[in-house]
Amino acid sequence: MVGASVSERPRVELLDADSASGLADLLHQFLEQTIEASDEKAEAARALRGKVVVRAAEDEDIAVKILFEGQRIELRDVGAQRDSSPGIQGDFLSVAHVTSGEESPLALVLSRRLRVSFGLLQIPFLVRVLLLMRVDDGRARRSPWLVVAPLLLLVLALLLYFMTR
Repeated sequence: MVGASVSERPRVELLDADSASGLADLLHQFLEQTIEASDEKAEAARALRGKVVVRAAEDEDIAVKILFEGQRIELRDVGAQRDSSPGIQGDFLSVAHVTSGEESPLALVLSRRLRVSFGLLQIPFLVRVLLLMRVDDGRARRSPWLVVAPLLLLVLALLLYFMTR
């Protein structure tokens, strides 16, 4: 769908905003601004269904669960709670670089400044979340498959290697 109207953009909500962590505030503002600024990003966010946890590397007790439900995106501080959701962990500076558009989340993952945790079936969702978080800077960009395909091949090769040992 091209040219989605403002009313069709997903609503981004920060639960318990009065007591939210700085990480939750940063991610909330980033998602609101990203979705508001781009019809393409709004459409990509609307298509997402699932949850991801963004955890601060400096403090294991600071974590934000982001729930994507189509027309609604909900952010909530979850502290040290653990679950089976895919996760992204990084220091505050790396997360700030992603949200400011200074660095690509995929580049930070490849350079290991952001760490990801996921189950094999969660890879497509996590990649789509990372692509949503990438800030478009107006330059012509490469197809995301140029980055994603080698990463998927690497994961599959590692799985095959360890399964046949």
